[in-house]
Formats: sequence, C-alpha cells, structure tokens
Amino acid sequence: MDNRFASTLFGTALGDAWGYPYQLPPQTERTPLPDELRISDDTLMTLALSTAIRAIVDRDLSRKDGLLEIAQQFLDYHRDRDYNRYRGNATEEALQRMEERGIEDWHKCATHSGGSCAVMRLSPAGMLAPRRQRVGWSVMQGVITHDSGVARAACLVLGCLFSAEPGRDLTEVAGNIRLDPNLRADTILTDHEKRGLLEDLRTAHVRRLRGEDVPLTVLIERVREVRRVLSPILGDGDFERLYRERLKVKQTLGLGWDAGSCTASALLLAQLYLDHQERYDPHDFLHVAVNWPGNRKTRASLTGALMGAHMDNTESWKTARHYDFERRYHHAIYSGVWEGFAQA
Repeated sequence: MDNRFASTLFGTALGDAWGYPYQLPPQTERTPLPDELRISDDTLMTLALSTAIRAIVDRDLSRKDGLLEIAQQFLDYHRDRDYNRYRGNATEEALQRMEERGIEDWHKCATHSGGSCAVMRLSPAGMLAPRRQRVGWSVMQGVITHDSGVARAACLVLGCLFSAEPGRDLTEVAGNIRLDPNLRADTILTDHEKRGLLEDLRTAHVRRLRGEDVPLTVLIERVREVRRVLSPILGDGDFERLYRERLKVKQTLGLGWDAGSCTASALLLAQLYLDHQERYDPHDFLHVAVNWPGNRKTRASLTGALMGAHMDNTESWKTARHYDFERRYHHAIYSGVWEGFAQA
C-alpha cells in the first residue's frame, strides 16, 4: 500500500506543479511542463491529511479524536510559511474560523461550499486508513471545510475509487456507489449518514455547467458515455483527439472548479489512461488535464492521484525522466512519507 500511495502522491504533486503556472486567466493554449516544479495547496493539503491518517492508524483513534487530528493538521498547514499558494477561499474561511474557535468546534467552521478543495487532498483517507474506514474518512475530511451536498457526494465517490482494488474499472465503481462494498462495510459513517450521502449523490446539483445543473450521478453517466466514444479512438493511436475535444468536454463535464465537475473530468482521464496504459505514459494524460480550460492544476493533480493509485506499474512515473521538486518536499513526494508542517 505504501508503494501505491507513493505513486498516488507523486501523481498528485506532478499534476499540481504542472498546472501551477497555467491556473490564472488568461489561460494559454500552450502548457509545456514548467522548468520549476512548484506545488500548491493540492499537494500541501494531501500531505497534511496523510500525516493525520497515519496518526489515526498508529494511535487507533476514534472518529471524534480522528477528526480533531485532521483539523489540527489542516491548521498546521494553515500556519505554514508556504500556506498561501492558491489556497481556496472556502478553505481559508473555514480554517480561519477554526483558528478563532479552536479545533473542538470544527463542525461549526465549514463553509458549505461545493469547491474542488474538498476532494483534491482526499487520497490518503482512501488509501492509508483501515479498510473499513476509508470511505468514512474520505467524506469526513471534506466535511470539516466543505459541508455541502456536492462536496459530500464527490468525497463519497472518490473515497470509493481510491479504496477500490487495483484493476477495477473506475467508471463502473463510480456508477454503482450504492452497492460499493467499502461504503456498505464502513464503520466511521452511520447508516443514517450513508443514506444521506447516497441522497446527496442523487440530488445535490453541480453548478456552473453549460446548460442545466445536474447531480453527480448524471456527470458520472456522461463520463461513461464519453469514455465509450474516446477509448476506441485512443486505441487507434489518435491521442490528439483529447486536445481537439476539450471544448466539448468542458460543455459536458464543466470546468472543474467545483468538486463534482473536477471529480468527473479526473475520472474520465484516469480511466482512459488505465484503458491504454500499455500504449501511453501517465504524463500524456496529465498534460491533457492541464491543457483543458478551467481548474487546470486541481484537475491534473486529481487525475494524477487516480492514475497513481490504480496503474499496473507504480514506477511508470519515473521511466521518462527524473523530476526535481522543491527541496523541502522532494523526499516526501518520492517516498510518500511527510514529516509534518512547521509554523511560519
């Protein structure tokens, strides 16, 4: 599992750093890999959550104490000298409230936003927690800052995706959450909460789409349909089709600024890579994630995380070249182990 998580964290960081210089408008059509690999809040919060989940496992913490541990690690990130790297407004508001109230009042601090920050950091919960707790911690880490229907639904889907066994078809997992064995067996969530999450998945509407707002279940079905069209084309070697279709994908799945849209587009690209990993490198799909308009770095970091969690060979990232990240983070990104933040 540590090898898989190291692959996941590496994919998170590479996607994050690749998208970093291309995030703000006006967004350019050319998006080459930057010379400097500078990470942002996507990777920083993933590191924070990985530290919290390891503490939960090592100390066998209860749900109550585990939530306090996650809240504390998020505050440590908030106080770190590198905090202000594209931090999301909803996360900033929630963590500032927590600074004022204390971590014991974490449940009073969420902003009820549906923003993508709720899911960008989620992978440690779905991979490092005990098997019967992965979906629960995936959801609860998002509730701390983004307690909205869309955010909860997206955290639920990704919790099931990251906790799925390698080799599973991710679009099938996402399309059958109600029957997911990891959700059904989860001991962190109550039965009432599980029913509520399934209701969120069915009814909480993703906004800022072209056309009418729709729930995440509809976006997942769109992902499955787009995959059915594009996968044979990639099999024939026409990779450039992914670039040519970026405006149509934007209209179908959204720009990725919210948790639902970002989850859908990352799911699509990750599954297309898994369909054809014997032919293409994961870096190819990260570049597409960065090149599509919208929330480029978070879409790319989440795509990298999903690919890293489920690729057949976790060394695939490193076959093309060696990537040098900032000295402070380089070892953690390559090893999957983070020592924790220090106050500025």
